[in-house]
Amino acid sequence: METEKIRRKINSALDFEDWQIRNEYKSVSVLALYWEQADHPGFQQEARSLGALFSKRFHYDVDYFPIPSANSHVELDTRINLLLKQRGHLDHLLIIYYGGHGDPNNDIGDEKLAVWAAQARGGPDVKWSIIQPKFAEVKAEVLLLLDCCFAAQAARANQNRAIPSNVELFAACAMGVKTILPGPHSFTTYLIKFLEDSLSTSSSVKISDLAILIASRKSGYKNTPQHFSGLGGGKSTICLEPFNANPITDITTKHEAAWLTLTVSLRDVLTEPLIMDIIQWLKAHPKRKVSRLTVENVVLSADRVRHFIHDEGKEETRGPKFNQLAPLAKQDVLIAWTKFQSLLALLAMQLKSSSLSLSQDGDSNMNENIIDHTSPAPPSPLATLLDLETSLLSLQNVVQRSVMAIPDLYENREALLSAIEDTAMQDLGFIPLLSRRIKARFPSDLDSIKTEHKPEATPDLPTKFRSLVKEQLEGFESVLVEYKYYEEMKTQPLNLDRFERQVQILASLLQTSDLHMLRCLRWFHEPWHKRFGLVFEYPTGYIDVISLRELIENTRFSQRPSLGQRFQIAREIGETILKWHTSADWVHQGISSHNIYFFRKTDSDMFDYSNPFLCGFEFSRPSSGPSLNAVVEEFELNVYRHPTRQGAPSEYHTKRHDVYSYGIFLLELGIWNLVGNCFSEKMKKNLSPSKMQEYILLNARQRLKQCMGAAYERATTRCLAMELGVELDDSVGSVLAKAFEELVLQEIEPGTRLD
Repeated sequence: METEKIRRKINSALDFEDWQIRNEYKSVSVLALYWEQADHPGFQQEARSLGALFSKRFHYDVDYFPIPSANSHVELDTRINLLLKQRGHLDHLLIIYYGGHGDPNNDIGDEKLAVWAAQARGGPDVKWSIIQPKFAEVKAEVLLLLDCCFAAQAARANQNRAIPSNVELFAACAMGVKTILPGPHSFTTYLIKFLEDSLSTSSSVKISDLAILIASRKSGYKNTPQHFSGLGGGKSTICLEPFNANPITDITTKHEAAWLTLTVSLRDVLTEPLIMDIIQWLKAHPKRKVSRLTVENVVLSADRVRHFIHDEGKEETRGPKFNQLAPLAKQDVLIAWTKFQSLLALLAMQLKSSSLSLSQDGDSNMNENIIDHTSPAPPSPLATLLDLETSLLSLQNVVQRSVMAIPDLYENREALLSAIEDTAMQDLGFIPLLSRRIKARFPSDLDSIKTEHKPEATPDLPTKFRSLVKEQLEGFESVLVEYKYYEEMKTQPLNLDRFERQVQILASLLQTSDLHMLRCLRWFHEPWHKRFGLVFEYPTGYIDVISLRELIENTRFSQRPSLGQRFQIAREIGETILKWHTSADWVHQGISSHNIYFFRKTDSDMFDYSNPFLCGFEFSRPSSGPSLNAVVEEFELNVYRHPTRQGAPSEYHTKRHDVYSYGIFLLELGIWNLVGNCFSEKMKKNLSPSKMQEYILLNARQRLKQCMGAAYERATTRCLAMELGVELDDSVGSVLAKAFEELVLQEIEPGTRLD
């Protein structure tokens, strides 16, 4: 299907009336429940106060139901049924609040389910656990706010599922715990307070945020509220937004206040069924503050490559052409393209065969006896689709690597500028690579991002295995600082001006954030400390930071990455090294587990293993420049260095040495142990660098296969033995880049699918 037809098809389907609704829901109904003859008048008073807030500040429909003492369960069940019948429609929200007593339901034979009671002891009760499952029968979403003793028992299963997939529960206290009676310290009092406070600073309130606020120590609430969300469809929490008290009758006359451009990347080929899935996804739960959704452009990755190979651009391009590639590079691109096309044809045939077999299902018994059970089973469409995804990524990488190896893009500044402005290069994702290349090769016109180091408090000092330091700098929020010391460079005279220029270039290279590296904001020089500093942005939405080394060392830490996540970490760091080498033509010179960091999201207890960051640029430099040959005698640091780079180095650090260090990282990630721990204290003192390398290789061959599989073990040992078949690289480093991609990264790639 042509891209323009796809665009028109999606936009036509997205032109529907729900975009005209400004609130998350078409209507919100609040039902406040309390006992008609409760033993404390505060229950009714607090229910009325919360109802008034929802009515006056949110403009919701509010109703009150005093639960009668006679036929209590039947009467409440009838009222709930009426509510579900009248308001249980799609795009509606029902808020049900209960303030009263709860029963522990812990007598012999009881299951500690949700039971509500009129009095603290004795009196009528209702079995809420029987009523609650009915919410699953309606399409409306339901928010339960329960201020009673043992409130979290509403999350216990009575039938198949305790909390239906359209229900969110916010309870005053946990199972087996009594809540605070009505008054200044009750759950409802704090609920009202924080709802009002949130509205004063924001136009909406997320229930998950409200739960965090009330549960925090700073809130003053003496209990621990419990929050449970059963919401499905990718929605994590209900968001409460006030309705407009004076709605505009013709809202189409209001101009859009802002526009937001998003790029949606797809893992699969854009087929007709996938287009329909995308339409349904975009139409599901439309945010009411979004007035319109339009697809402006459809770009297919495979089409981009085809246009490049066949020079089929719609307009004359000024950037690199396919015929400028070296002969071997052309061959690599064409082989990758042919493989992709073959897999695409195979998938089409499999899908057609699957459809045909379904239509002929009645003949299956007749044909069963003539099936050759000795033949290997053909791959499933899903397996082919995964292979197709890998093939497309490989094709894009081959094209990028081949284009970046064009000599003109190393030697000619004007050629680089033309490539950056070229729409074909932009479509193929080259701009970050080309921008980094021009900064590295032609740094004369770099923007000055030098600053003064003005920490608001005395910062921590970096340690041997902790290169990043969190600081509060004047004019910034929290940042991360990495120091480059030059007082330790004792093996050669230091040209400080050249070193400072190198730091300036490095800071500029790290401003681009397309790789798994932190984005550099500023740099500074402190001659009195004999150090430079790189100031990095603290990733948005994250708080705590930890290195891979710290994760491995902390044996009590239970949140290890899964097997699939470890493969993903290995691939992301490997691709980052490859693109750093090919685009900047710099070496890293510090790849190790203590220079790979993970951050924890603000709303999660887990570190985000999908987004590792390669840091530790203390010794980074252009690959063609001399190394800062700092003498390192410490065993724990030398294990990450090739034998020729240990002690007083006998060779300059090259890209091949980065590959060796990457192999050490792969080994530690695979066996989940530090390489230094593989050596006894005696070995650490007596082993020569070459014997150290042999022993590390032996450990990799003996231990990795059972932990990570044969392919991962092959990739690791190739790096450690430097057996990539590259004795002499070309002037642009393309031979090593190709070998690293094919013999290392492509071996790791299949493992990323394990999760």
